[in-house]
Amino acid sequence: MKIIKAYEAGKKVTKIAREVGLAHSTISTILKDKVRIREALKGAAGMNTSITRQRKGLIHEMEKLLILWIEDRIQKRLPVSLLLIQNKARSIFSMLKEQTGEECTEIFTASHGWFMRFQQRFHYQKTHPSGDAVRADEEAAKHFLQELDGIIAEGNYFAEQIFRVDETGLYWKRMPERTYIHREAQAMPGCKAFKDRVTLLLGGNVAGFKLTPFLILKSDHACMFENISNDTLPIYYRFDWKAWMTPVLFEDWFTNCFIPQVKEYCEHKGIPFKILLLLDKAPGHPPHPENLHPDVKVVYLPPNPSALLQPVGMGMISAFKMYYLHAVFAKALAAVEYDRVTVREFWKNYNILHCIENIAIAWQDVSGKSMQEFWRKCLKRFVALASNFELFHRTPNLDEINRKILTLTRFLDLEVDAEDVRNLVAYTEGELSNEDLIELKEELEAQKIVEEEVEKEERKEEKKEEEKKVVEVRPKTFSLRRLASVFSSVNKILSELESMDPDVERFRRVHWEMCEILKCYREIYEGKKKEKNDKENKQSGLLKKVTPPPAPLPFLLPFPSTGTQNPEDPQPSTSYASGSDVPENTDNYEYFQGFISNLMLTGIPIPALYDTNISQMGGRGLGDCEGEAFPGDKARE
Repeated sequence: MKIIKAYEAGKKVTKIAREVGLAHSTISTILKDKVRIREALKGAAGMNTSITRQRKGLIHEMEKLLILWIEDRIQKRLPVSLLLIQNKARSIFSMLKEQTGEECTEIFTASHGWFMRFQQRFHYQKTHPSGDAVRADEEAAKHFLQELDGIIAEGNYFAEQIFRVDETGLYWKRMPERTYIHREAQAMPGCKAFKDRVTLLLGGNVAGFKLTPFLILKSDHACMFENISNDTLPIYYRFDWKAWMTPVLFEDWFTNCFIPQVKEYCEHKGIPFKILLLLDKAPGHPPHPENLHPDVKVVYLPPNPSALLQPVGMGMISAFKMYYLHAVFAKALAAVEYDRVTVREFWKNYNILHCIENIAIAWQDVSGKSMQEFWRKCLKRFVALASNFELFHRTPNLDEINRKILTLTRFLDLEVDAEDVRNLVAYTEGELSNEDLIELKEELEAQKIVEEEVEKEERKEEKKEEEKKVVEVRPKTFSLRRLASVFSSVNKILSELESMDPDVERFRRVHWEMCEILKCYREIYEGKKKEKNDKENKQSGLLKKVTPPPAPLPFLLPFPSTGTQNPEDPQPSTSYASGSDVPENTDNYEYFQGFISNLMLTGIPIPALYDTNISQMGGRGLGDCEGEAFPGDKARE
């Protein structure tokens, strides 16, 4: 549109082509199609929308697998460089081309220009530092101890206020490679249980306090937790498609797990809630930690720390994995001896809930002393802890734990030696092969479809619930029947109060105030009654007749007045419902007439009321009531 407007403003095609850096023929084509372009823009999303073409073919499929490979290496903290990415891209493309067959003619060279466009398409930022950056990181690691000591001194932190956490991968259903169970799992088609990995966030403070483990599971394990309350589990857990730590999950853990637990710990110790948290710069950690909590200062370790600053202390992680393996084999032996099942059956039924139970047992077995290796290396302060409390001891004897594991494996008739156990504990899966990438992509796509279906069903259920909650709001209006019902209920309440209250003056005031409160509704009732009568008379064509309103019960007639309507004035102490309280003068009588219809009731047959009251009046008929407001006034009196 910019080109079209410039041309219509009088610029020549050659000048426009030179300004925008396009060929003369391209400008001519755009101007030729300007009508179609304007029509297309009418339904466009806006001038700031970027227009991209739908990518297809082997290169596009290769790039989707390549980004999975890069993300996996970043999570495993394996090096990533331009050369590695280009080589992997060529390898994946060659595999896909072989699978397609000879008819495929696409060519891919993994050029530098392709890599730049690949970064833009997948929003991938190059993370592998150059040689100078690596040397700079090494220098930063050397100065980190001094910097950390200054931060601790400036903040005046106690040993109980300094925490360190880090992630580790746990292959929870992987057996030593020489066992027949592992070989059978490898040979079984489609069985990936021995490769199933979860991510654990472990950590504690300088004083040896251990945080509750935070477990990240793959989404396909969610069905196991449908009927299980979170409060009954000894760990915190969340789900992710790949069981990776992400910034969202980390913030969830920090807000809902770390902060409440550490606050409770500080209150128990009687120390201020002021925390120093050490983290490494992993992909799943938040980029702006200063915004997490005002009372928590987050310090990142150098990007490429030397052996002096290894995460959390490899001794603690190794000890945890040793204890986990020991707990698994102990449960297997108990199942074989008491439940009379084979090791193969036990391992087949071993699920993620059993894994969580063994994680809790293993983490409990890890002593506070085994967590101090990291602190002993990186802290200059709290040296007194080493001599007074003997916290900074060497890590527990892993060889002793190894011997216990070997004893259990002998009872289970498993072919395992000490080196197998050490390899299993230290096992870290390398980069994914091309076949693994294809399987991972298919799993993620299938998982995404399932989650979309679940989300769709949840939206349907939510919509149904919302529809149930929608109640048709009827317009508010008065009706004769409902107003009469209200008056009847008020009368019954006043009747009960009168029968209980020995103070006539108090009840008289309540009655007078109630009449005043309901006066506006009485007027509405009388108006609607009049409208109804007029309508009926008009339809019937009869002469207008006066219809007496429903008569209130005798006990609702007001007290006799001495010439004033103020309820606070002295009145006779006799009950107004006795039938003997008849007004003595015309003024009082007119006053009573004003209250005749204050509270009107239905459900009382007027003729029956008249008959009863007429008999009490000595046989006076309705004809004797001439000159009254309406027939029956004397009867009600």
